[in-house]
Amino acid sequence: MSANTYNVLSQLGKGAFGTVYLCERKHNKLKIVVKEISLTADNEKSQTAKNEVQILRSLNNPNVIKYHDNFIKDNSLCIIMEYASHGNLYELLKNRQQRLSFSEVMKFFCQIVMGLKHIHQKKVVHRDLKPENIFLTGKDGDVVKIGDFGISKLLATHTDKTSTLIGTTNYLAPEICDGLPYDKKSDIWSLGCILYELCELHRYFDGSITDIITSIKSGKRKQIDINTYSLDLQNIIDITVQIPPENRPECVNIMAYPIMAHNITKLCVNLGNLEDEK
Repeated sequence: MSANTYNVLSQLGKGAFGTVYLCERKHNKLKIVVKEISLTADNEKSQTAKNEVQILRSLNNPNVIKYHDNFIKDNSLCIIMEYASHGNLYELLKNRQQRLSFSEVMKFFCQIVMGLKHIHQKKVVHRDLKPENIFLTGKDGDVVKIGDFGISKLLATHTDKTSTLIGTTNYLAPEICDGLPYDKKSDIWSLGCILYELCELHRYFDGSITDIITSIKSGKRKQIDINTYSLDLQNIIDITVQIPPENRPECVNIMAYPIMAHNITKLCVNLGNLEDEK
């Protein structure tokens, strides 16, 4: 693909890691996303862009944004990706007037876990897992796609750790706040924060940066409405936001919870296009 094969429809967002556009392929009118990253003399930024392409190429899962192609245009790297037509989870939760039902929470959460399991199997730590980076597509917006791998890290082995202080404060694991090396278990912490947010429509940790970090490191616990969502979901939240990373489960362990296994099986049947996660 090149710049001549698509039309730019609108700008979806702009940040330190690039500008994102909604585009349309000229030959078949398919909507795609083009992320444009300037390749300046900033070697770190150029390496980040190449890292994102490498990670996207390695991932292939129904619950992860699909990579299509990349090309160079006017000294910028353009990454072509799947377009999620129903926005992101942050927008959905922000606009909700009432709680999600138990079945809605499970529908979204199970898919997030399945996508994250694949990401971790590929030795990738997302490092910025949050509702803004969980995209929704499908006819009714009920298919989840984890995206935005601009600051993700590809580890050499499953036991490697990284140490860059990076991510969104509200979802940072305590080891990152302390400047310690961390691995995929930091994503599990973020996952627990997201599950709480799905149930309560507000963040597990919020306030000033200082207040958030203090709360994260204190081991503070919050409760969801178990009459609506069940004690099992509260237990999953509690185990994923354990202070010691080694006490947090992996995605496969979360998926083994009976409440998860049952809903994943039902989800795969209902949506049809998700991989069998037996």
